[in-house]
Amino acid sequence: MKQPLKLLPIVLLVGVLVLLVNGRYTQADQLPPLPPPPTFPPQPTTTLVPPKVVAGDSNFVYLPLVLRPEEIGPWVDTQNRAQVVAFYQTEYLASEGVPHGWAGNVGSCNPGSTSAAFKEAVLRRINFFRAMAGVPAVQGFAADYNSKAQAAALMMSAQNDLSHAPGTSWACYTAAGAEGAGSSNLYLGVYGPSAISGYIYDPGGGNYFVGHRRWILYPQTKFMGTGDIPATSGKAAANALWVFDSANMWGPRPDTREAFVAWPPPGYVPYQVVYPRWSFAYAGADFSGASVTMSKNGSPLSVTVSPVANGYGENTLVWEPGDSFGSAPGSDTTYQVTLHNVVIGGSPQSFSYQVTVINPGS
Repeated sequence: MKQPLKLLPIVLLVGVLVLLVNGRYTQADQLPPLPPPPTFPPQPTTTLVPPKVVAGDSNFVYLPLVLRPEEIGPWVDTQNRAQVVAFYQTEYLASEGVPHGWAGNVGSCNPGSTSAAFKEAVLRRINFFRAMAGVPAVQGFAADYNSKAQAAALMMSAQNDLSHAPGTSWACYTAAGAEGAGSSNLYLGVYGPSAISGYIYDPGGGNYFVGHRRWILYPQTKFMGTGDIPATSGKAAANALWVFDSANMWGPRPDTREAFVAWPPPGYVPYQVVYPRWSFAYAGADFSGASVTMSKNGSPLSVTVSPVANGYGENTLVWEPGDSFGSAPGSDTTYQVTLHNVVIGGSPQSFSYQVTVINPGS
């Protein structure tokens, strides 16, 4: 009997054909429902030591700053269209198509490892979303997180199934893999940078509160880990993204570009990364009585607000605009977003910002 999926997020793509264009889903309506994503783990009673990193360790990847446009700092100025376009081209697109270099074997339960260049591509995709959202970059992948996430991804691929609490009877079971499964976003059918885009997309009726997205954009996170298994004969590809940076997740919140973290963020945003669910996170906010209004190029737009669910990264309100975002706009399209009755420290507040959806190729 399967154990309930109640610890960590899963994105499930089994028996469903999903087409990707620049890491973007084009058949989202065919995706199956998602199980609940993770709530905060118990807070440790002792101070945890940050993950061990070793200079030159191929399992620890720093994002080379030389690959970023020089004028871009800790996050993108999304009010600058040219900067957004340049960042999309130099970071998002550059993380596409990198050979995985995987040297393992599912049949013999050898998790192997992907190449340093592939891990760098995954990290670049994570930090593309964080920089666009105005959140400090993940500093790197820690060797211990990578190793356990890789073992978890192997188990998911070998079993052709997903679980946050896999039993010892699972194919290629290891204690390290089980720990990785219990601390990671999990994806079956997609791996690498495309999995990161999938976590931000966060499709499925059971994932209306976008918990996968919230963990990737959680400001306190400094280190993650990635495990990636490409598809092999009879076995699906898999990704495990270690998202619980235990040594830092309970620390003080760092500065962010805005006081809140929204996706899509205020400013110019490439249409390829604008998904049906929009979200607005504010640490400690009470969204129980909040509402959202929107307009598109000045005309009112219907909005469906999702039930509030806390405990997944920062408190967040999620809604779905009554519009389609699956194709390139004929011209820049501006959405006005206003949130009402967001209670912060006992005081109701309103927030208003504009999102301009663009085609970076025009």
